[in-house]
This record gives sequence, C-alpha cells and structure tokens, in this order.
Amino acid sequence: MAKANPINDTHKAGPMAVFFLTQTMQIAIEFVFIQQLVTKDSQQDAWIAVLLGGLSTFPVMWLILRLLEKERRYGQADLFSIQRRIFGKLIGSMLNLIVSIYVFLYSVTYLRSLIELLQVEIFPQLSTLVFSVLFCLIVWYIVMGGFRNIVGVSLINFIYLLPLFLSNVFVVPHAHFSNLLPIMEHRPQQIFLSFFMNTHVYVGFEFILFYYPFIKKPEEAKKWAYFSLLTTLYIYLIFIILGIVYYSQGEVQKTIWPTLTFWKSIKFPFFEHVDIIFSIILLWSLIPLVSLCSWVLTRGIKFTFPKIKKKYSLIAILILTIVTAYLIRDGQQVMMLTRLFNIIGFIAIYCYIPLLFLCQWLKNLFTGETA
Repeated sequence: MAKANPINDTHKAGPMAVFFLTQTMQIAIEFVFIQQLVTKDSQQDAWIAVLLGGLSTFPVMWLILRLLEKERRYGQADLFSIQRRIFGKLIGSMLNLIVSIYVFLYSVTYLRSLIELLQVEIFPQLSTLVFSVLFCLIVWYIVMGGFRNIVGVSLINFIYLLPLFLSNVFVVPHAHFSNLLPIMEHRPQQIFLSFFMNTHVYVGFEFILFYYPFIKKPEEAKKWAYFSLLTTLYIYLIFIILGIVYYSQGEVQKTIWPTLTFWKSIKFPFFEHVDIIFSIILLWSLIPLVSLCSWVLTRGIKFTFPKIKKKYSLIAILILTIVTAYLIRDGQQVMMLTRLFNIIGFIAIYCYIPLLFLCQWLKNLFTGETA
C-alpha cells in the first residue's frame, strides 16, 4: 500500500495541543446540566457513576494510541486511512461515511443545545437560523486558517473557561455534605444507568483519531492525552459533587440546568447577572468544537473525493449544519437528539474502538506484520 503524502511541519502543532483539543471536545455545555442528568437513577451516588465514567476513558485512550502507533508504519495514521486499510475500499468507505455522520451529529447536538440554552435563559427571541448563520461564518474563518488555528482557539477557550470552573468556590458556604450520605445505597444496575447517561459527557477524546498525523512528536503527546482525561474527570467530579451537596434531590430533578441556576445566585456589589456572562463564555467554548468537527469532515471528504477542494466541502458542511439546526424546533427535539447521541457515543467508544483494535491486530497477524 502506497504511503500518503507527508504533512508539512508548518501545518502541525506541538504535543501539548492534544491537551487543549481534548478539553475542547469534552468540556463544552455538559457541566451545566450534568447534575440533573446523572442523578436521575442513582441520586446521591451519581458521583460514583461519573468517577467510573472518567476512569473508563483511560483504557480506551490507551487502545486508541496503540492503534495509531501501529498504523504509522503504513502511512498516515488517522481513522479514515485505518478503516480503508483494514476493511478495504468499499467497506472502509462505508465506515468512513458512518464516522462522518457521527462527527456531524456531534457538532449539531452541541450547537443546537447551546442555542436552546440561550433562547430559554437569555434571548427568548433569538432566531435559530440567524444565530446559526453568524456562528458558521466564524467557524468558516477558523477552519480555512487550518489546524493550527483551531488549536489556538482551543487554547483561548480553555483560558476563558477557568472562571466558570472557579465559580464552584461559591457553592461551598451553602453546601450540605450530608446530602452525599448514605454512600453506595443504590444497586449496581442503577449506577450503570447513570454511567450510561453520562457517556456523552466524556466523548470527544476519540477525535485524536483524526488529528493525530498533525501532531509533532506524537510519542510525547501521550502524557498530555492522559492528563487531559484526568483534568476532565476532576472537573466533572467536582461539578457533580457540588451539585449534590447544593441541591436537594427534588430540586436537582426539577432544574434543567442546575449549574446555570446556581450562577444566578452569585452577586457582586457592582457586577450582577454573572449567569449571562458565563453563558456567553459557553458560546465561545462551542466555536473550537464545531470548528474541529467541520475540519474533520472536510478531511473525510478530501480523503474520499480528492478532487473536491476544501473550501467547497466546508461550505456544504456548514450549510447542512445550519439547515439541520434550524429543523430542530424545540427543547423536546433537542433532548431526543441528545439521547440519540448518547447511545451512539456509547457504542463508538466502548464497542467500536475495541473492535477496531482487534481487527487491526487480526489483520496484521494474518498478513505477518505484527510487531
């Protein structure tokens, strides 16, 4: 098999980029509603499900990195190339199409969820169509600048989100830590249901399967990948624990966005409506997420149809994003989309990636290429 053309170093980013990109894809809007979502089945034991969910991402990341390392000998180590090499052109192209639909669904789910939050809490008259168009124009500008542009925006995004994370200190004076008791009161089945419901909270780290060839010295990126997973676990664990100790179980189940509701209680002498400021910051967090998804989709189209220029495929992707977001009319449909994405994300992370790793091992075994 002929090797793909090497990627110029001027288009690559350093190993630390893996940390910021993983944070971008995992830390978006979920921490605003994670308490209401996860505590439904396991109440005060929901933090256990969040802890297990975060820990479960480490072995999956190990599989992904091992998968990519083994694939480097054959050329460009990304998911599109891997699937075509292992399964052949026909089946590989079909799988690449399915993966592209998953990435598109990822992008639309988060975009439409944020629009719903803005419409309900801040701008009731906000037009989904107008907002989507303006948002996608920003995404267009970033993606056309290349991969390094997306990394830079992801770095700024992480810095902007720090005040949101630090806002948790205002919960402590009002916390009732007795809400965490009794521990391990719920059955394993209930814990697993909560684990399943918070699957889409942790998805996003698998995107390294797409941008791995654009990382300089990828062997040094491992520590940043694991450190990013550890950071995500810490952030969500803090949010779920503080949500449990701040709200009663009755309150948290009746509150759609518990974190946003808490932000409304934060007051400063000359600075009110902290919730509005933080919600606008959330808007910024979505820009690198949708940009990376759009960049991945353009890469997938270029891989399948080499003659199509990037700018034309990007235009088509963004138009489709705008139309799809507009067709999702209300919060009920947004919730249905989120549940669908949760199921697909669970299958992708915990079923397909291990299966792909096994298929790669079998392929190399039968062709006598195992290391």
